[in-house]
Amino acid sequence: MSAKKLSVKMFGKFSVKYGERVITFGRQGDSKFGQLFQILMTKPGQGFSKRNIAEALYDWDKVEYLNASLNNTIFRLRKYLEASPLPPGEYLVLNGGVLQFGGEVEVESDVWEFENAAQEFREEQDRWKKAGLCEKCSELYQGEFLPHLSNEQWVIDKSQNYQKLYFEMMEYLFCFLKEEGNYGRLEKLSERAAQLYPYEGWEVWRIESLIAQNRHEEARELYQKIITDMRRTGFFLPKERREQMNKIGDRICRLEGAEEEIRKCLIETVAGQGAYSCTLQSFLDCFRMVKRVIKRETVHFYLILCTILDNNGQPVNNCKNCEKREKKLCEVFRTHLRLGDIYAKYCEGQYLLLCLGMEKEDTSEIGERIDMDFRKRCGGRGGISCRLMDGS
Repeated sequence: MSAKKLSVKMFGKFSVKYGERVITFGRQGDSKFGQLFQILMTKPGQGFSKRNIAEALYDWDKVEYLNASLNNTIFRLRKYLEASPLPPGEYLVLNGGVLQFGGEVEVESDVWEFENAAQEFREEQDRWKKAGLCEKCSELYQGEFLPHLSNEQWVIDKSQNYQKLYFEMMEYLFCFLKEEGNYGRLEKLSERAAQLYPYEGWEVWRIESLIAQNRHEEARELYQKIITDMRRTGFFLPKERREQMNKIGDRICRLEGAEEEIRKCLIETVAGQGAYSCTLQSFLDCFRMVKRVIKRETVHFYLILCTILDNNGQPVNNCKNCEKREKKLCEVFRTHLRLGDIYAKYCEGQYLLLCLGMEKEDTSEIGERIDMDFRKRCGGRGGISCRLMDGS
């Protein structure tokens, strides 16, 4: 067997080499005998029925003598190969209505290697080996299958199948690289995938890889470029892709690990005196956190329920009066409670108060102080009932 190989590439563009010599099909690559060669090279050494070849190459309604036309195409390809740099030999073997590319020359076909690797990928169980097969397919897949013949139905069918396999394996490979923390490789492969298939979600993988590498400014610039390009071209993303871009956009706005952004988030927007006011849900979170802390440190805390009373000493039930008195009570909290204390509205006319680092006997004094100041602010009317609750 000759040491030279017949190398055929059909992803991204069509090219044929025998050893170092180029076999130039030129415009003949679009001809019927050129397409016949390409069909045979999708599975070199494998048999193709003449019927299937004829269905791919010819429009049945327009070709009167189908078998004769195919025989003529085979004859023309045979003559072309005889005149090529290939060594003499019988390359087109026809047996019982089945045609195959034979001869003594070893053939390398990128699409055949790709298809075999994809089949191995689906059968392989080891995740590292599966990832390796994906890497191999990524290197083989240099673009659409025979793009210059994109109007031919047989090319369309194969192209769609190859693209589906490529997407499947890249999705697996990118998940694998993310799990392994190999964000450098993920960035390069996702960039290439995005070049081949823009706006199919590969850009999101690349942005995520940049963020994971703390290259936040590059991630932000890439996101802005994608959005700008889509607006300029009027490209409209489907719902799933739109949601992906929105999510990554939210992450860009609050980049993980950006210290300046974090510091801004931590600063109190309205710093004031007295106890800290928060929502009920935030109060509950603080309370539960405090309970966890005191399990390892000796810190006393007390939970107090403050109820606004009317002139008869009953819980106030007039909504209009209640709203005014709630504002007065919050003023009392800010005046008489410490910065480390926390309060939140529990329901209409009732507030929860969390006092940290004090003794139990001090809680009654706090309650009296709150009630007294509240009465002064309300002109001696109403009052506040402060009841110590069991927070265990």
